[in-house]
Amino acid sequence: MLKQKFIVQYGTMAITQIVGMVAGIIVARLAGPGVMGMVAYGTSYVSLLGFINGIFGSAHIKLVSEGREHSECMGVFTRLQGICALIYFIAVLALFLVRKYLLHYPFESKELELIIIIALLTHTFELYGQYANVVFTANLQQAKANLPQFFKTIIFHIGRILIVIFCVKNLALKLYSWNLILAILFIPIIHRLLKGYPIGKYNHNLAKEYVRYGKFIFAMVIIGSITQYSDKLMLAHFTNTTQLGYYSAAHSIGGLILLMANSVGLIFFPLFSGYISNGDWDSVNNKIYQYHEFIILFLFPLICLLSIIGGPVMLLILGTKYRPSIIPFQILIFASYLSVLGMPYGNIISGMGKFNYDVFINLICLVVFIISIFVFIAPMMLNLGAVGLAANQVVMNFTKNGLYLHFAKKLGQVHIKSNNNIRHIIIIGWTILAFLISFYLKKFIEIWWLLMIPIYFIPLYLILNITGFMKKEHWKLLLDTLNVKKTLKYAFNEIKK
Repeated sequence: MLKQKFIVQYGTMAITQIVGMVAGIIVARLAGPGVMGMVAYGTSYVSLLGFINGIFGSAHIKLVSEGREHSECMGVFTRLQGICALIYFIAVLALFLVRKYLLHYPFESKELELIIIIALLTHTFELYGQYANVVFTANLQQAKANLPQFFKTIIFHIGRILIVIFCVKNLALKLYSWNLILAILFIPIIHRLLKGYPIGKYNHNLAKEYVRYGKFIFAMVIIGSITQYSDKLMLAHFTNTTQLGYYSAAHSIGGLILLMANSVGLIFFPLFSGYISNGDWDSVNNKIYQYHEFIILFLFPLICLLSIIGGPVMLLILGTKYRPSIIPFQILIFASYLSVLGMPYGNIISGMGKFNYDVFINLICLVVFIISIFVFIAPMMLNLGAVGLAANQVVMNFTKNGLYLHFAKKLGQVHIKSNNNIRHIIIIGWTILAFLISFYLKKFIEIWWLLMIPIYFIPLYLILNITGFMKKEHWKLLLDTLNVKKTLKYAFNEIKK
């Protein structure tokens, strides 16, 4: 059942990401990097204070997974989340008005100002869906958590395509307006799914526990928002929104991998919390080992291949005007893989309720972020633009992974097996050789990158099978994970409850 929960979580997100990639390619080609940059800027601007809405979500998941009375948890969480949503809206609006009318610091254009206002309204309405997502995730109900957003996103991307095909002016503004319309239309659907969760009375003592966890999460999500969104605002400040558009195009294609990390986190957090509260460290270690084994054998080779053939693939997809997106894409896919690799160790720390350690880790990451982002993109330093922003992601993810692993081993009974390290070495070694082969192919064959797919995968998996680091059970695990019938059965049974 865990595999089906993961596939519903990751599968729906992956499908929407793939559809989003296709839509993004069409939008990018027809609208250009300028529009992509304005949309990315609007999202980053209103998301910078988004930490206000993330204070109590982890606390709710933690308390529900420990078996606390559900209606009481719902009563406290609902009220606290409503207060946070109101504070968020007022704070972002005030930030916008102060900059525009008191500081007289102009935005790049009037259209960008309207985009920010519409983005704020959109994000505020979407908070109801985020609230519902926390409720469903706390109960490990991934179908309810993902399917409404899945259909909403599919409809949104279809609308995006139609807008860029049939509209000419103010594309960025119209794209965000379409998102706002959908956010409003999907509120009744989410409300219906939440009917089965009774909201109890406000419990003052239980609220204290939410606040106890929340004070650490508050600091953590502030730092997370700064490191996740301010880098894009800084890039636009030091350069322009077009340079941000190059980065956003690379991120939209490479972001499929990052979704796996988010999917893993949403499932492993409540799962590990339950295991750890029962002292079952063997189950925790087994789940981490199986997960790492799976992604190293099936995801890491794909990452390495994309690093070799990413250039021509990006130009084929987006066109020559997005040539500056190639190197950021190649860097970002490795940054995303690092995030995927280290996520379970972060969930161990959260699952133990050691949010104070999470805060400490994020504080260290914030210091590294400030130094790294300044070195990579500041005009007086390396001034690398979109490439610098991608390099910053690698530095940040590597730092966070190292800290997660260190404290997970220090606080819990975490064991690491050497088999997966050897698998990494074999794959990296073959990738270096394949990279050298690609230089030879480029001289004689125009579509060399297409030939590299079988040239890369067939010998690699033969090597892994011969050395015993890949067996039939791994292929069976892949087939079982991708079993559509089991996944649909699980999703149907959960939704109809």
